[in-house]
Amino acid sequence: MQAREGEVPSGSAWGFEFVWDGLRALAYLRGGRVQLLSGGSARSLTASYPELSALAALADTRGELVLDGKIVVLDDLDRPDAARLRQRTSTSRPSPALLGRVPVLFYLVDLLHADGRPTLSLPYQRRRELLAELDLTGLPARLPPYFLDTDGQTMLEVAQRHGLGGVLAKRLDSHYQPGRRSRAWVQTLPRQLQRVVIGGWQPIARAGGGDESVALLVGVPEPAGLRYIARITAGLDPPARRELAGRLDALVSSCDPFREPPPDQHTLGVRWVTPRLVGEVSYRRWEIDGRLRHARWIALCPDAHPATATVHGPLGLMTGEPPVSSSSELAALDQAVRLAKAEVRALRAQISPHFLYNALTTIAAYVRTDPAKARELLGEFAEYTRYAFRSGSAATTLGAELANAERYLALEAARFGERLAVTRHVAPELRDVSLPFLTLQPLVENAVRHGIEGAPRGGTVGITAEPDGPDCVITVSDDGLGMDPDRLTETITDVRERLSAAGHSRVFRVDTAPGTGTTVTIRVPIRGPAT
Repeated sequence: MQAREGEVPSGSAWGFEFVWDGLRALAYLRGGRVQLLSGGSARSLTASYPELSALAALADTRGELVLDGKIVVLDDLDRPDAARLRQRTSTSRPSPALLGRVPVLFYLVDLLHADGRPTLSLPYQRRRELLAELDLTGLPARLPPYFLDTDGQTMLEVAQRHGLGGVLAKRLDSHYQPGRRSRAWVQTLPRQLQRVVIGGWQPIARAGGGDESVALLVGVPEPAGLRYIARITAGLDPPARRELAGRLDALVSSCDPFREPPPDQHTLGVRWVTPRLVGEVSYRRWEIDGRLRHARWIALCPDAHPATATVHGPLGLMTGEPPVSSSSELAALDQAVRLAKAEVRALRAQISPHFLYNALTTIAAYVRTDPAKARELLGEFAEYTRYAFRSGSAATTLGAELANAERYLALEAARFGERLAVTRHVAPELRDVSLPFLTLQPLVENAVRHGIEGAPRGGTVGITAEPDGPDCVITVSDDGLGMDPDRLTETITDVRERLSAAGHSRVFRVDTAPGTGTTVTIRVPIRGPAT
């Protein structure tokens, strides 16, 4: 099933997802095996993505499954990156080195078959709920978030701001129609404008002897010189080529005007020009390497000065940096990059990217519909991240952990609405009990994400803390879907390790089973600090 392009629809009849850059594929999971077929041509992709064979585990509990999804490769900002994906699509038999260097994930888009029966006639909202019931823990797969009762235009602005592909709106009552392009799915791809300076052009011969076309090599001026950002062929129709022809001939040059040469494949037969001509292009997003993605020629700006081609890029673009001219500067820059990556890994270990994405998008949605609520949620988010990212946090108190869990639940309640209920019973005298930092919040997040999120009617998360002799007994429970105990324990290993390091290894218990909810119990001494 394919989407039609159009304006973002509005109203409560629609659910919204982000558009993810990737390779559309169908995954057939049965009998411990995975078969991957290209979504467009039904060509087999199984051998090209051997790491996705692990998805077969999903069929162990749900029987034969047919999943519609996208094969993606993530960039350093955790966004699907089409350029990196091309390293995998260019070969049908990837080497072990390539598998390690460019791993793929399977983003779940839809569900065509489950529990022994087709799901094509189920409404989209129900298919989405069934997808949420799949336990993806430890698998090379993700279920991207979707949003209800949300302003689609705000979603589009978020997509533009963060360099995402766009927004896909789906009618909640729509059935899955294989092979059809349906008005029940509407895809909106944001485009932005950028002035550029032409630094060269290439003639392109048309197959069959048709009119010759051209490609423009363009850049933006910076203190160190003209920075190459794109090779453009789209939008250069005959009138545009005629308008450019005489002007380009008058500026012919023997020198490459870019401060760093464009890629070799972009310079075959190139004819350099003095960088004076300014034009306007539209584009989908800036790539992490500072190049434009899906750039299209709009028009020549004959009276514009090259200095007007300034950059106002979204998240991920680095511009205007002074040149690095010495080995010591390069070493310092390399060290800074390594430190930044280590910091990102540490932050990801403390806060789930899944939650961050959902929280920020929920806040953005409220900006238009309820600004006061948006400000309130933004305050909760700021306090939550300030607590989670603080340094020197080996030990804290039950009261501080409870306050942070309350912030998390306030943000999730804004997303789930009436589907999320919370009960609390905490003895006041226990709030000063010492706990390892970030003991409670991961357990609460696990209850929401694995217990409540996939349940169509939602559920209740309970938090209790009661004295029992010299000990404080803490429980985090939910009445949701439940899951395999071994797999659940794997998801909260970090909490177990924190407790073990603090000397509480004997008092961590998990009670769960599919369909019965989950309860995690911790017993810690009332006296004595965690270390």
